[in-house]
Amino acid sequence: MSGSSPLATETALSSTPDLGSPQPKHAAYRCEGGATLMIDNRITAVSLVDPDGDMVELPAAPASQRSRYGQTPYALVLDGNEALYMKSGKEPVNCRR
Repeated sequence: MSGSSPLATETALSSTPDLGSPQPKHAAYRCEGGATLMIDNRITAVSLVDPDGDMVELPAAPASQRSRYGQTPYALVLDGNEALYMKSGKEPVNCRR
């Protein structure tokens, strides 16, 4: 039997950064209402063109994340083939690739 306890294993796993599902480097997402969200994923940050045509660069938030990006007034959550895009003052937008 190994010397590590279940608690030690759980603690080690909980301190591991969330790498999320692998995301493509370039992706186009179809959003509610037929709009498009274009994302260039550079792992620690994303560049995107949102459904309003705004070009936005968002850092990972927190820095160890690989699925959540944000900087006031924007936020982006990537989960598999889905993206949730939020912009202050607007309704959140669900998108799929």
